[in-house]
Amino acid sequence: MSIKSLRQYAAVFIILVGLGIPVRAADVSCIVDRNVQPSTNDFFADIAPPCYIGLIRGVIASGDYEKVLGFYRSNHPHLFGFHLISSGGDVDEAIKIGRLLRKYLIFANAPRRGPDGRFALDALEGSGSTLCRGSKCTCASACALIWFGAVTRLGIVGLHRPRINDPAFKALAPSEASAVYRRMLDSVTRYLDEMEVPKPLIDSMVATGSAEIEWVDSNRAFMRPPSFAEWVDASCRRFTRQESDQDKLDKKVFCEMDLIDTQRRRLRPP
Repeated sequence: MSIKSLRQYAAVFIILVGLGIPVRAADVSCIVDRNVQPSTNDFFADIAPPCYIGLIRGVIASGDYEKVLGFYRSNHPHLFGFHLISSGGDVDEAIKIGRLLRKYLIFANAPRRGPDGRFALDALEGSGSTLCRGSKCTCASACALIWFGAVTRLGIVGLHRPRINDPAFKALAPSEASAVYRRMLDSVTRYLDEMEVPKPLIDSMVATGSAEIEWVDSNRAFMRPPSFAEWVDASCRRFTRQESDQDKLDKKVFCEMDLIDTQRRRLRPP
């Protein structure tokens, strides 16, 4: 984008890359296949399309929204979640993917820290099939924006202020650069507010420089957006801690799964 374009629109078509990795499109695939699942797991090893859990892996780039939409369209209504492994990427594209997850009631799972302190992500809980492990096994920066769009958020994501990588940005006068950046930052914070991210967490993101990172788990970010959680509770009943014995919790979990799955099946993608 030229300086003239930046001045004309004072808007944002930006790249937010957490670790400075060259931009290339993310891979969108199904994790439940013979290449991922252990051969001893007969049930999952034999699953053919449709896909139940997808994987978005790599830097988010322009065109990835259409790729994710096409993948979801081809696997609807069976696909109910995505695992996320990405250092960041294009903010605008990530926001569109996040809104897609919210619209179609999709969950998102990010890597977690294991007992050894390293990040890791398994294909399925307890499957023994590890998708990634170590310092590059993260969901950070623009990837976190996708994660916040999900109706159920699991794992840990990395947050910081977005950066504008366009060389023309630093050539602007301070007042022009400030106007461009504020508009870009406003678009991100509006999205996070729309996704019901707690205000202190949004403030914390703004306070974290683009060269730094703050790790946030689903407890701080809310595992579910409050409005969605209340809708689920209204349909499946809310239990107090005194009432929450294992039998009641199991019934509630099955009710929630059935409720969300029923609604998801009704939301046909275009």
